[in-house]
Amino acid sequence: QGKTSMAVANALGANVQNVFLALAVPWTIQSFFLVGGPFPMPVDNLLPAVLECAITLMPVVLVYMCSSFAMPKWSGGLFLLTYVVYVVFALGQQISKCPMWPFPCGTSSR
Repeated sequence: QGKTSMAVANALGANVQNVFLALAVPWTIQSFFLVGGPFPMPVDNLLPAVLECAITLMPVVLVYMCSSFAMPKWSGGLFLLTYVVYVVFALGQQISKCPMWPFPCGTSSR
């Protein structure tokens, strides 16, 4: 319909709102009501998570740039496939307790 910029803005706005609700509200509840102050957050080994974000963003950017800055109808199937692959990797990481799944992990990360 020629409203690609509105769709992208809507998606970005919705994601910002989801991140706020999914992260800020539970942290506030835990900090103020459950713990009564600051609590430790382990932030070691963030590289796999950052790579997953970058890899799942690549199809969106590539389709948008290669399709004359529009989102063709077939891109929805590609994005759904990308999401399914992400879910498989996320489940594999959780089940195996290995952040580098499907690659072997050393004994130190288990």
